[in-house]
Amino acid sequence: MGSNRLPDPLDDLFTLAEDIADGCHTYEVAIGLKQNLELDVRADLATAVLAQKNYKTALSGKTDFSTAVTVADSNGKAFISSARRVLVTNLGERWSQSWTATGFPDLSTAVPSTQAKRQALLNSLDDYFTDNPGYEVSTPKLTVTAAKAGLLFTALSTARSAAGNGNTGAANLKKLRDAAEVNLRTRLTGAINELGQKLDDTDPLWLAFGLNEPGAINLPDTADGLALVAGPAGTVLAHWNNSPRATRYRVYQQVDGVDLIPVNSLTTSESNATLTGLPSGKLVKIYIVAADDAGQAQPGETVSIIVP
Repeated sequence: MGSNRLPDPLDDLFTLAEDIADGCHTYEVAIGLKQNLELDVRADLATAVLAQKNYKTALSGKTDFSTAVTVADSNGKAFISSARRVLVTNLGERWSQSWTATGFPDLSTAVPSTQAKRQALLNSLDDYFTDNPGYEVSTPKLTVTAAKAGLLFTALSTARSAAGNGNTGAANLKKLRDAAEVNLRTRLTGAINELGQKLDDTDPLWLAFGLNEPGAINLPDTADGLALVAGPAGTVLAHWNNSPRATRYRVYQQVDGVDLIPVNSLTTSESNATLTGLPSGKLVKIYIVAADDAGQAQPGETVSIIVP
């Protein structure tokens, strides 16, 4: 595919797919495309975008699940430590057969080293203090009771189960996302190859599909050195290095939680741009694509900033 190698980053792939779909919308009939039409490209793009969105949502959920497990486990460890101090008074500092019924594992009175063992111990302590209510302590400063052990066991068990389900769900969604990406890449590769059968290597119609003329030899260098500076509310100032042979620059932006794929917000002949109307407090990711009459370079580095 020469100068029209598919980009690796998924967001860039989505942008290219949108450009190819736009080109198909305008020229597929005139060119005589048969195998990779606008409808086909947009269908595969929509599937991949949705799959990526679902996967990213699952990853965000995993963070929440992990936090819940950390909090529940921390509370459980604190209770076990307190329960140990109470039991030492009655059962002695060192492990003995008297400790067996408490559920402390590994012939030790230490707080267990793994979450699974701590979870099991909380359940055992619930049973133990239920059977030995005389060992319970309930004061304004210290609560070591069967009821509290049961609550902490349930909290940790629920959090770990949710995290496990979240991990499984995220893994399954990643499989779906990866499969959709493969399908989209196959579609775009087919579209580029089909265009190659219909267009000369220097036909300017390649540009209408967001692609380079395969025969072009004077493409610009990739735009680099992008720096973002906060301006007034809702405004970001972007500056980058001049790119050899570039006659214009396409500025792409993607606002987290707003744009599913990067959007070509403006095109300029200068190596700077002022982006306005952005939502304050949101993270926006920006990159620059240098272009000339022969086509465009690979996207420059993506840089992020919180919108002022």
